[in-house]
Amino acid sequence: MPFTSLFATTQDLTDAAKALLLLNSRPTSAALDAARTRILDAMRVHALTKDRLLLSVLRESDDCAHQAMARRTTEQDLEWRERTQDHFTAWPLRNVLADPQGHRAAAQRLLRLCERRAAHQEQLLLPMAQEALRQHRIAA
Repeated sequence: MPFTSLFATTQDLTDAAKALLLLNSRPTSAALDAARTRILDAMRVHALTKDRLLLSVLRESDDCAHQAMARRTTEQDLEWRERTQDHFTAWPLRNVLADPQGHRAAAQRLLRLCERRAAHQEQLLLPMAQEALRQHRIAA
């Protein structure tokens, strides 16, 4: 299956976001940094995989709707990464320790955002990329 690596990186990213949510309410600096690094690494690998398997197919399609979806998704993914960085900035260790429930709620929102991006990928991008590949084969 050509999209197996995409599914794996999506699961890794969701697992990383869940790990941040499940972090001890009084984490050490090292544990918080490790959880955040795990999310950022998973986001990077996922973005590269998604670009290679889905977005590049949509960008190269002759269908302007496919091209527009690739652009829109790229913009939304950049916003998602910015929101993740904003979360990290808003929640330094001292804030996490001062308000563990607030951090947990913020981490829950981050996980939900991750899950929504995964649903967007599965429900919209994947079918569009498969359609673009079929159209390309028919044209060839």
